[in-house]
Order: sequence, then C-alpha cells, then structure tokens
Amino acid sequence: MTLKQTGRQLLREPLVHFLIAGAAVFWLLSGRAPDLGERRIVVNEQVVSGLVQRWTDMFRRPPGQEEIDGLIRDYVQDQVYYREALRLGLDREDEVVVRRMRRKMESLAVAEAESAEPDDAVLQAMIDKDPARYSDDARTSFEQVYLGADTPANRAAADAALPRLRRNEPVTGVAAPLPRRQNGAADETIAGTYGDEFVLALRRAPIGQWTGPVASGLGLHLVRIEARAAPDRPSLDKVRQRVTNDWRAAATAKARDESYRRILEGYDLVIERPK
Repeated sequence: MTLKQTGRQLLREPLVHFLIAGAAVFWLLSGRAPDLGERRIVVNEQVVSGLVQRWTDMFRRPPGQEEIDGLIRDYVQDQVYYREALRLGLDREDEVVVRRMRRKMESLAVAEAESAEPDDAVLQAMIDKDPARYSDDARTSFEQVYLGADTPANRAAADAALPRLRRNEPVTGVAAPLPRRQNGAADETIAGTYGDEFVLALRRAPIGQWTGPVASGLGLHLVRIEARAAPDRPSLDKVRQRVTNDWRAAATAKARDESYRRILEGYDLVIERPK
C-alpha cells in the first residue's frame, strides 16, 4: 500500500474523526468556537503521509496501524498545545524559543548557499589567492642524535658532542625508540613525534651541518638537515573537496549576514546602555 493510499484509509478511520472532533470540542468547552484560522486543525492526507514518511525514515520500516494512530494523536496534541501556548504568549521573552527561532531563520537564509556548487574558476581563484593553505607540508630529511632530557648536564654533553659530529666522529647518544634518520618526513609527521617547536627549529637549521642542541617534547637533540623540499603547488583535482568546503563555509556565512542586514533594516533599533 502506498503512502497516499494509507493516508486516504486513515482519513476514513473512526479514530481520526474522533480526534478531530475532540479538538473542536476542546475549544468549544474553553468558550471559544473554532474558526477557519489558527483554531482549525486539519489532519489531511498530506499530513498523515508526512508523519508516516518520517517514521519510515527513522525506523527503516513503515508504521503499523496502531503506530499511525499514535502518530496522529501526537500530531493533534502538538498542534493544540503549540497554538494554545502562542495564544497565552508563552513564546515571548523565552530565551530557548528565541534561539530556536533564530536558528530556523538562519537555516532558511543559508539553504540556497549550502546547496550551491561553485565552478572550477571560482575554486581555482581561491587556491591562487592562498596556495599555502592547500599545499602539502614541506618535507624534510634529517638525522638526529637524542641526548636525553633537557637538563644542564645534558646540554653540556650536547656542547661537547657537537664538534665531534662535525668532525664525522661517532656519537651514539641515549638509547630511545627514535629513528636516527628520517627521509622526506612531512612537518605534521615530525610534529607528531617531536612537537611543533622542533619543526620550527628544523626550518631554521642550515642544510648539511650538525647543529644544536635542539629541544623537543622528548628532550635534547643534535640534528643535521640532509634535504628540505618545498611543498608542491596544489592542483584543483587534488584539493577540490577542501577548497569547496571553504567556499561553502564562506558563502553560507555571507548569506546569513546579508539576510540579517536586510531584516534589521526594517527595525527601529534603540540601544540604551546602563549608566
């Protein structure tokens, strides 16, 4: 049975008629006859089909007859309480309601921008404006000797070992689960082991010469840069998803701000600051 057929069948059910009549009686007993505006609650084929579809999307199966009856009862109760709350002004000065309504308005404002797709020329212009943002990390090949924790004694040992390394004499250092040499390591990989400050020190170190001591999150090191490769210029095909995400974030922020400015123009804003 299709959703359309289900909806038609439900509208013939006595329970549905009872609920609709009950809603009308509710307003009659409260001293107010239902009118054709906010006092009229219509549970039609479209409403029932929507309720059934939402249930099916959530539970991955169509609801049974009793479950559909329950969905309709909840819908009618939601509408009754919602409209009565509005009549009583319970939505006013309620911070939770204000925030939710703001989010709904913002969602409407950015819906078009969120579904839009930029063309390649726009994305390429973003890459050209800030290529470093979309480039891979620079890659560094280096050798290091670990000398232990950063203490005065170990700094003195580093000062003594540095001339020996520059004379190509062997220095073993302190045993640690660290590679003596790393080839073509990305900055992110190096930082994951040694820390960001160590990466910055490697960038300043000369190529082909032992230098140090260089501090890391692990302690002290003597290092020699063997090669340093600048990052390749990013290609659109390689970074398309990243640059598209940035474009869409900027587009939605712009749409939200512009919508707010247009709405604000229709208000007379007075700000009275406490003295």
